[in-house]
Amino acid sequence: MRSTYGTRASICDHFNWTIDYLENGISWAKVQRLMADAPSYDYDDKGEDSKSAKPIKITEQNQEDILKMFQ
Repeated sequence: MRSTYGTRASICDHFNWTIDYLENGISWAKVQRLMADAPSYDYDDKGEDSKSAKPIKITEQNQEDILKMFQ
């Protein structure tokens, strides 16, 4: 979103906040720090790995295995 209200709507959608909370409940400096520290991912669509990369659905059966990947 390029407009001011589009940016605010995107932030509210990302954090599940209301516009009222964004404008009155949290300082804009804190929001900027949250957005700067947000993780980002660089996807390479041209590489071989992109063909095999598929989203993983977390279920009760595989949740332990997925958590082990991040330890």
